[in-house]
Amino acid sequence: MSDGAGIDARGAEAPRLGIAEIFHSIQGEGFHAGTAAIFIRASGCNLACDFCDTDFSPRERLTPAQVLERISGFACRFVVLTGGEPTIQPRGMRALVALLHERGYYVTMETNGSSADTLGVDWVTVSPKLSQKGEWVLKRGQELKLVYESQDLSLYEASHFDHYFLQPKEIRTAPWGGGLRDAERTREEWQKTSRAVMGRPRWKLSIQLHKELGMR
Repeated sequence: MSDGAGIDARGAEAPRLGIAEIFHSIQGEGFHAGTAAIFIRASGCNLACDFCDTDFSPRERLTPAQVLERISGFACRFVVLTGGEPTIQPRGMRALVALLHERGYYVTMETNGSSADTLGVDWVTVSPKLSQKGEWVLKRGQELKLVYESQDLSLYEASHFDHYFLQPKEIRTAPWGGGLRDAERTREEWQKTSRAVMGRPRWKLSIQLHKELGMR
């Protein structure tokens, strides 16, 4: 365990994590939609998706113990590691997961699947992006969640997940998640994705519940 000053119990320097934000909210997507959760958003990503609606720019560098201290005031034991992409900081994230488990937290991770490393979490949600062009390596886990862009779903069905979700793409008035939601075009995406789900029974619809509730 770290003392919070960057030195662990063995006297070694504790890894520091690039963190974009930490907050308490509702998981709005996929299998755990509606569950109160602590979100630990890692900074940085190895992809550049033009529909990305998340600001994962770095704001802090924290040790795992400092992250634990930050979340200790939340009445919640359900953690979502997200980003950006958590697996691009493997040493720090694995240390954080170990510490969270030690303190009784249930830890989930949202990843684009570009790394086979699951960081030792309890639940893995893989969300491959079309920009990866099939080059995603983590094809096994609890949940596969796709932002639907009319891609060939059979490419993703040759995988081993317990649950499969399609999520409509949110259309905004500016690129890279900027501007306001284009309500009419976004609703068209909802309808397109719903039709895809109705045509392939393996898949379920995932709507970003937190956005409809006006939450982060």
